[in-house]
Amino acid sequence: MSIVHKSRIGLIRFAKVFPFILCSLVTISMCETIVRMMFNDFVYYDNGITPNTPISWMIAMHYEFGIYSVLAATYLSISFETCVWNKASDLYLLTFLKQQTFFPTIELEPTMIYITCIINIVITSFLCRKGVKQLLK
Repeated sequence: MSIVHKSRIGLIRFAKVFPFILCSLVTISMCETIVRMMFNDFVYYDNGITPNTPISWMIAMHYEFGIYSVLAATYLSISFETCVWNKASDLYLLTFLKQQTFFPTIELEPTMIYITCIINIVITSFLCRKGVKQLLK
């Protein structure tokens, strides 16, 4: 097999799994937020109090999740005609980014943060489960 053929196969596999990797990063972040809030582990950051999430911060040191990642995942999902769950993951990730830009502008009660985190965990877990199931076919 030539290097071009191997590269195409690698790019297609990456396009199929990339949205689900991003969803799993969201799941990790939301789970860590819930755990840190349960133990009242907060830090003062940027004129506000935020949960101390060292795992998420460690991941963020190596990879910044943002609009460019989601646009790349969406572009690859559309280009390679991936499954419906890839596109659903992309749509969810766009919604999640919008949520992340809106929430810092308002003050949230802890109950609202718990509810938001649980909803995000349920959605991302469902999408990751569907994605893994689809990829194993």
